[in-house]
Amino acid sequence: MFIKIRYILILALISFGLTVHAASFDCSKARSKLELLICNNPSLNDADTAMGNAYKNALNVFPVKGFVKSSQIAFLSNYKYCADDKNLNTSLNNCLAQTYARTQQLQNFVVAKVYYNDTGPFNPDAAVLQVYTKEGKTFISMFGSYMPDMNRPEPFPRGFICDEEYELKRLNGNLVPKDVDWRVDITETKIIADFYSCSPRNGISGEFRRVN
Repeated sequence: MFIKIRYILILALISFGLTVHAASFDCSKARSKLELLICNNPSLNDADTAMGNAYKNALNVFPVKGFVKSSQIAFLSNYKYCADDKNLNTSLNNCLAQTYARTQQLQNFVVAKVYYNDTGPFNPDAAVLQVYTKEGKTFISMFGSYMPDMNRPEPFPRGFICDEEYELKRLNGNLVPKDVDWRVDITETKIIADFYSCSPRNGISGEFRRVN
């Protein structure tokens, strides 16, 4: 309960800054390395705008309230460092790669079959699994099962969060992860997953009910 309350408070504070890196901000007020890089590079500016639009779309349609915002908070906590390389071209390429990848992820949110192991709005100690197709291949992704870092006790997004994606393959008529030893039973209504360790501190397992 303490984690959930603390999470709600930090979510309320951080949510005010979710659009700080949107290309619609006033470039005359740009200060951070990333903001300056966005303002000075049309390709990154356009990519950042596309990512912002994908975020708004996913936010409006995703069936688990709070999930898209939580995943965006986690993304932004690392995105701000993509411009830190001393080589400007390297920073630009790093930021473009992260922006393109995040835009694709947000687009996946819109078309995915969504499974959740809790009820109500998303909280970080629960987890969402998604199954979707892209480029003719089927994937499963996971996000959640938050655990604080005992050496750095700051609340979410610091700590450990499962945030991974795996391609699925057909085996004996069932979909299973292709390149990882993880047993999941996927149906249209639920996913039952054996324990998967995302880090030494946290992992995902149990029953996830389809919510869309």
